[in-house]
Amino acid sequence: MNFKFVEVISEELLEKVFEFRYKVITQTEIFKEYVDANHYVDNKESDIYDPYSVHFAVLDELENVCATVRLIYNSPHGYPAENCMVFERTLFQRDKLGELSRIFIDAAYRDMVTTKHIIHHLNELLYVKMRYLGIEYTYGALEPRFVRLLRIYRMCYEPLAEKQLHGKMGLRYPCILYTTRLGEDNPEFIQKWNESYAKQTV
Repeated sequence: MNFKFVEVISEELLEKVFEFRYKVITQTEIFKEYVDANHYVDNKESDIYDPYSVHFAVLDELENVCATVRLIYNSPHGYPAENCMVFERTLFQRDKLGELSRIFIDAAYRDMVTTKHIIHHLNELLYVKMRYLGIEYTYGALEPRFVRLLRIYRMCYEPLAEKQLHGKMGLRYPCILYTTRLGEDNPEFIQKWNESYAKQTV
């Protein structure tokens, strides 16, 4: 599992991320209605939230994108979960809020061991970034089985309401992930943050 975990900085890599997302969405049956409702350009999948997101990618040995996630924050459009689902939103301060979405892994790497490895190292990057940006909690709109799977991987989302339709993405739970809890469940992330912060202040 010789992967590289990176924050997407260049436009070239971002375009590869959009191409990868298109591939996953169009090849996954549960996204069929979403695919049918959209008209893609140049075999790329993107939306109004992408310009207000920090994107992360996992690259294989040939520099191909094999997994992605984005952290949306400070979006003037709001967040996908709250724009498509019904739940109590007044619990969270807007300036400390974000949303994680487009958590996609190539089908070739969706076994328990490899998926755990990918999710863990992406979460490490996300935790440091969320701490840096002052994000204390992040929404997620997750399928029931994915909520359970992420808990196994020490990413403990808490449902905010009953399962419901998330636009054309099918039935999901609106959830919240607390940055503090993510660190408590993964103490090595806190160590990584401390090392990163120390480097910035030297």
